[in-house]
Order: sequence, then structure tokens, then C-alpha cells
Amino acid sequence: MMYTTRISSIALLALASSACLTQTDFGGAGAGPAPSSASAGTDPATNTTNADGIPYREDLSKHPGCTTDGLAARPAGATNAVQYAPAVIPGYKCAAKQYQTPSEDTNKPIVLLVHGNSSTPGDYEAYSADGSPATPMLSERLTQAGFKVFAVDARFDKNDDPTGNNTTENAGRNIDHGWYVPILQHFIDSVMTANPGRKFSIVGFSLGPTVIRDALRRLHRAGKKPFASIKTLVLASGANHGVSSFRALCGTNPTMRGKVACEMGDRTAFAPTAFQIPNNGPDGAYETPCADGDHAYGQAGVCGGNKVAYVTIVMQDPKDGTLQDEFVSQGSAALKGATNLTVSLSDIDTTGYFVKGAFKNHYGAIRSANGVNQIVDALSK
Repeated sequence: MMYTTRISSIALLALASSACLTQTDFGGAGAGPAPSSASAGTDPATNTTNADGIPYREDLSKHPGCTTDGLAARPAGATNAVQYAPAVIPGYKCAAKQYQTPSEDTNKPIVLLVHGNSSTPGDYEAYSADGSPATPMLSERLTQAGFKVFAVDARFDKNDDPTGNNTTENAGRNIDHGWYVPILQHFIDSVMTANPGRKFSIVGFSLGPTVIRDALRRLHRAGKKPFASIKTLVLASGANHGVSSFRALCGTNPTMRGKVACEMGDRTAFAPTAFQIPNNGPDGAYETPCADGDHAYGQAGVCGGNKVAYVTIVMQDPKDGTLQDEFVSQGSAALKGATNLTVSLSDIDTTGYFVKGAFKNHYGAIRSANGVNQIVDALSK
């Protein structure tokens, strides 16, 4: 059983030092195929396996993760609220959840939530392990404030890698950008098409930020003009400049578990990877496209005059040089041209969410009171 495998794996990991924990075990930022060369950053948007070396699963009719099958009976397992009736979005073929907004304010942007690796929309939902009253999280806070809210579901439970172990196989059922980005592209495009004239804000956690950035880049290259409709991007605990799991998994694990680490790069000594090059650009020049309402990926006049607000948020780094977040750091999460925020070392996820609170530091950016408050504030401006 998948969730039994995940829980037993985390129990074994707990016996090791924290330095051995990897983000791609159960919901971290992850990565993808090892870089082939620095020249692989060009982006012919029509390729399936493009010049970045990423095998995108673009044929959604054959994508095992683009399905709503089994949602009503999916076991709760290690993450919260995975059973739901799928959202009905015209033209959209994959899984997504719509939250009920008591009184929508149509002057506010529609908010799209993008979960982390080996997880679900539950990343953004209230959770109580012992039946006590659950603290409202981002989905509840936003709907009560009048926002219309959807969450994509990349269906990590449909992962088609071998799951015998976490060393050379993928017992944690991690997914990579090749799996997640086409689903998110389709989701963003479908919701925008179904709601013409509306503005959108997007929140991503862990693997989510790099998936969002890559999906928007590819939509832009395809002429969809997504940045003309975006108000705010909030990117939490993202591995924009490397992840802790790189050295343990890249080049040693051939599944998506290893590939996603390769895509992200080495947090300890980051060097641009084939995946990161087209999203970050030279010296970070591409990291916040359309922040000025004009430029994106070295092109001028491509934003429809719309200025996109960028916010990153991550747990602060301890002053002694160690890192408390299990997978990323302030340096790996920050983007040039963004408002780069932090939560304090005490702002952990206290809810026990995600395998009895594993990675409570990493989740602090979106599930601590401080993190939720800062995100709501950024989306409300």
C-alpha cells in the first residue's frame, strides 16, 4: 500500500541524521534530469523532450497523472483532504479542487494553489490529527475573505515509477517537472480561458514554485500571454537555486525521485542546471518576468503593460550557518526582483500535517500563523 510505504520510509529516515533527509522523500522541492550542457537553455516551445533535456509528458491523454479517477475513494493516508469531488472547469481534463467561497468578491483575483511533491491540495487546508478544532489555513482564510480559489492536484498517487525502495527506486512517489508542468500548464490555461477579464494570483509551495515558473514560461513561449492576467505570484519554500537532495539522489536514482533533484541543482554549491537556466536567465535576469510590466525572458513589450508582483517566503537561515529548513535556504528560495520574505525559526507547522509533522520547518512558510498571515497580506494588496 502506497501510504504504508511512505510512513515506514519516514520512520527509517528518522533514525538518520537530519542532513540525510531529502526533500524529494515526501513533499519537498525536488528536481529533474541532469543538465546536459549550458547551451541547453534555449526553449523551442513545441518540443516534447525540449532543449532543456526535460521529458515533458505533454500528451495528457496518455499522462497517468491527468485523471480524476479514484478521487472519491482515495485513502487519506499521510496527507490531508485528498478525497473530493473534482472541480468542473471547461476544457480541463485533470484533477483540481474548487473551494467554496461564501461570498465572492469578483474585484479580487482568482487564486490558484499549487501543492508540493508527493502531496495534495491538503498542503493548504486545515488539519487536526486528534479531532481538536483545526486552525484555518490558506484555503479557508482566502475563501472567507471573498477570494475564489482552486487547487491543482498532480496525482502523485498515480506515479508509474518502481516503488521498491528510495535509493534506486521511488517508494516516496516523488514526481518531477516533466510530470507536473504539463498538468499545471493545462490547469492555468483552462482556468484563465474560462474566466476572461479576471486577474489571477498563484501560490506555490516547495516543488510548486519551480513548476509554476516553468509552466508560465512555457505558456508564454506558446503565445498564451499568461503574465498579462497575473496580479501576484507567491512562491513559498522553493528550490529556485538548489535543493538539499541533489548530492544524495542526482545521478544515483534513475526515477523521477533522482531526476527532480538533478533539475533543481545543488543547494550547497549551486550552479545553473539545464532546467534552471531558461527560468533564471543570466545572473537572475529572467527570474521575475513582467515585474516591470514590459520585459520577460529578454524580450520587451510582452507583458500587456501588466506589472506582476513577486513574493517569496521561506524559513530564515540560522545565524550559525546551519539550515533549519530541511530542503531549501533563503538563498535558494529568493528571486531577483521579488519581495523576499521569511518566517522565523519558531514559525513551524504545529498541526502535525504531513506524516505526523515531518518537515515542519519546511512547511512553516505556508502553515505557520506568520506564514499564512504574510501570504494573505501579499494576496490582498
